[in-house]
Amino acid sequence: MPIKKITSIVTLILALALFAASPQFKTFLTQDDLEDGKAFGISIDALGQMRLAPAVQERLRATVPYLWCAASDAQGNVYVGGGNPAVVLRANEKSKPDTVFSSAEVAVFALAAVQNNLYIATAPDGQVYRQSGAAKAQPFFKPEAKYIWSIVPRPDGALYVATGEPGRIYLVQPNGKSDLFFQSEEKHIRSLALDKSSGNLYAGSSGNGYLYRLTATGTVSVLYDAAFPEIHQLAIGRDGVVYAAAAGEAKSLPGLIPTPVANLEGAEADSEEEGPAIIISATSDDQPAPPMVMTAPGQAGKGVSAVYRISPEGVAKNLWNSRQDRIHSMLLEASGSLLIGTGDRGRVYRLADDGTRTLLLQVEPAQITAMLTAPNEQYLFTTSNAGTLQMLSAGGREKGEYLSEVIDANVPAQWGAANWLQSGEGQARLFTRSGNTGKPDKTWSDWAAVQGPSTGGAITSPGARFLQWKLEMTANGKNTATIKRVQVSYLQKNVAPEIAAINIYNPGDAFPEAKEQAANHLSDGQDGGSPSAKNIPLPEAGRKTFQKGAQSINWQARDDNNDRLIYRLEIRAVGENAWRELAKDYAGAVYSWDSQALPDGEYQVRLTASDRRSNPPNLALESEKISEIFVIDNTPPEIKNLVVQKNGAQWQASFEASDQLSRLKEAWYTVDASAWQLIYPTDNVSDQRRETYQFMAANAKAASIVAVKVVDANGNSGFGKVMIK
Repeated sequence: MPIKKITSIVTLILALALFAASPQFKTFLTQDDLEDGKAFGISIDALGQMRLAPAVQERLRATVPYLWCAASDAQGNVYVGGGNPAVVLRANEKSKPDTVFSSAEVAVFALAAVQNNLYIATAPDGQVYRQSGAAKAQPFFKPEAKYIWSIVPRPDGALYVATGEPGRIYLVQPNGKSDLFFQSEEKHIRSLALDKSSGNLYAGSSGNGYLYRLTATGTVSVLYDAAFPEIHQLAIGRDGVVYAAAAGEAKSLPGLIPTPVANLEGAEADSEEEGPAIIISATSDDQPAPPMVMTAPGQAGKGVSAVYRISPEGVAKNLWNSRQDRIHSMLLEASGSLLIGTGDRGRVYRLADDGTRTLLLQVEPAQITAMLTAPNEQYLFTTSNAGTLQMLSAGGREKGEYLSEVIDANVPAQWGAANWLQSGEGQARLFTRSGNTGKPDKTWSDWAAVQGPSTGGAITSPGARFLQWKLEMTANGKNTATIKRVQVSYLQKNVAPEIAAINIYNPGDAFPEAKEQAANHLSDGQDGGSPSAKNIPLPEAGRKTFQKGAQSINWQARDDNNDRLIYRLEIRAVGENAWRELAKDYAGAVYSWDSQALPDGEYQVRLTASDRRSNPPNLALESEKISEIFVIDNTPPEIKNLVVQKNGAQWQASFEASDQLSRLKEAWYTVDASAWQLIYPTDNVSDQRRETYQFMAANAKAASIVAVKVVDANGNSGFGKVMIK
């Protein structure tokens, strides 16, 4: 064996001597596992397989940061609208992009190219402009509304126009004549889609998340009431099926993330993480209303989005939910699959009718806001942050890169190997880097190549708490490799257990089954392995009962290595030096013992936690914690000077009671073994170790026996009795 290789092995063995006994593994197996990373040029299918994504080419980069909408005409021109300020740009393959419309308003939210006319909707003044040929755009239609969210043309050239504040749909003829087609009770109609086969118009609202169906004659019905407050994207599928993208804070689904506050009226977003937004001010005829929260087109509901497939009968199937990706745009492919553009991670998903999805691509701009079909099986999409127009082609790209989420070993770790499964032609290389900050920065190590799985997959990045891996893929002609099941191993530095708290139960609380359960738990792990504590349930303490003299404690402990822990329990009286052992090699978290075996007094328990069940003896560590002081008191209160004397027509009793260690909790009396009657001390408050009592003994007479009972805070009862003479 070469000397250099022997030296490396010896160095590794010496390093591992400082670490825990058994390796840990982080496996990236499923699509969900991988989607937490960044996939630039890499697609991830439903089986968790990574391959090169379709090619993307930037067609246009706007001077404004946000592009919201897009439309194309018969001549091959593509128009994109956005802001701030409001602008419409034109792009085609024959000339450079140019500006066809601009104004001082905030943004253009909707576009429609109809019969050689381009219709442009601006906000927040709610104005539709029409541009014909090379002429300057002219005002065409101004509804009594603040926002215009969607424009959908009919085959005859008329337009359906959806507005917000109020939520209405107008029918506008090519000559500019308009009629109110639908007045909703919602504040915003956010989306429109026309089913050309039936002539039905579908509209999604914001407020209650209704999907309306309107016939050509204006008959209206609610086809579906979504669980989210907003339906902001619609697509018409085969046989009248409607696909609806909804978002916001769920109305009836628990545990979902609330809709974020948006920022309209011309102000740019506060941060890149929040994304672009617009401020909408709600007003009424009676009085000004406070600003309402409303997101920009396609943005509603940070972290909460859903896609529904809704039949003509109103039967809905939830195809997709996301807590991280907000749906901004949606396009139905000829194959019947849906393309979904999202933010804030700039992702396009392909969603099948059975709900399976593929992360098709990810781009640097944060939001994918609009989608169009282009010739030759290509697609166009607009983005925001930055504002671009991109073309997605059917062909694959030459290179791609996937960046994993950061792996947290919880404690410093020695990184072992990275292994993956590869099939098909094409090159795939894996790199790693490590550091001790949760987010990679300049203190991290440089990227280091990982050996291929066939040669061991050794990770050469230095030991640290965090690790990240990167996959670089390169095509081999038209062929590309497929990568799946990436697994990273590491050995944690062994750290001592931590005891968070020791809790003292009330005297008399006993758990008679706790010791047996702990013994069974100990025997389960005698194989000496180091299983993850996250997969090992703690033994049950069993039922709690009352047992005279019983004393119980429980504790909370953790181990960052997820080692199995065992405990030693010791007790001593306050003022003593020597500890007396209660239990050793105890695997539970609750312990009960008979305190009557110890003298009364003040005590403390020392708990020592050890991880030696999961580590070699020379690497095992332990820690200890001493409890607060508690009292063992099994001696009943003492009753003195019990006297019963005549007081007028009644008999008056008095006595004194005391306890050496505990306060007196309550006192009772009985006459001739009748029912016990509660009595208070003379100061009416039972809070001392010494109390005096005086009471009238009801129904007492000569020769009656008066008995008293005093109970201390530890449950010990003292008795006294006297016969009336």
